[in-house]
Amino acid sequence: MTRTFILVFLVGLAGCSTPSPRFIGSDRMEVSVGAARFAVYQRADEVEVLRISRTFLPKESAVILGAIQAIEQATGCPVRPRSVKGDQAIITAKIDCGT
Repeated sequence: MTRTFILVFLVGLAGCSTPSPRFIGSDRMEVSVGAARFAVYQRADEVEVLRISRTFLPKESAVILGAIQAIEQATGCPVRPRSVKGDQAIITAKIDCGT
């Protein structure tokens, strides 16, 4: 029973920082913004960000602002205005890399 629980727990934990199907195969870039850590996945001009730290951020807006900073650090491109969508766990956005 204990071995089964541990195996199920580890498999579930491994999926916590896996991108959505659209971003599978894209490079993973890890970025720290303050005490928060993010995994950033880029496909062309679209980006998906997963918050991978357990750092408590009191407001969803603080997480989204951190994700925007993480996107810009990881890609070197600005985030397009009004393209950011998501919540405290997963954020998507479009970037403007001039291509």
